[in-house]
Amino acid sequence: MKTKFKDRQNEYETLEKQLLSLFHSGIYISSYDIVQLGKTIGYDLPLKERNILLSKLLGDAKKDNKTKDLLNAISSFIKHRAMQYTELGNIHPHVRPIISTWLQKAKSTDLIIKREITNHE
Repeated sequence: MKTKFKDRQNEYETLEKQLLSLFHSGIYISSYDIVQLGKTIGYDLPLKERNILLSKLLGDAKKDNKTKDLLNAISSFIKHRAMQYTELGNIHPHVRPIISTWLQKAKSTDLIIKREITNHE
C-alpha cells in the first residue's frame, strides 16, 4: 500500500529512504558520513544508526533554516562518492558494469537533491 502524505512522519521521509538505500541512491552513506555532513553545517552529532542520524540532521537543519546548506553538502558528498566509484572502476575494469549502475542512480539522486534545493530558494 502506498504511503499517504498524511501518514508520513516528516516531509523528508522519501528523501531519507532514497539516501539510505544503495539500491535506490547508488551510493552508500555510513553513520560516519552523516556525522561529517552535520559537521559541515555546524552540528556535532553522536554516532548512532544511520536512519536516526539522517532524520535528526534533516529535522534540525529545517528547524534552524539550514536545509539548503545541508542539501548542498549532500550534493557535494554524492559527487565526491561518484568520483571515488569512477576511480574504482578505472582500477578494476571488471566491476565497471556494476559501478555504472551506481553512478546512474547517484546522478538521479543528485537531481532529486537539486530539486529540493530549488524548493528552498
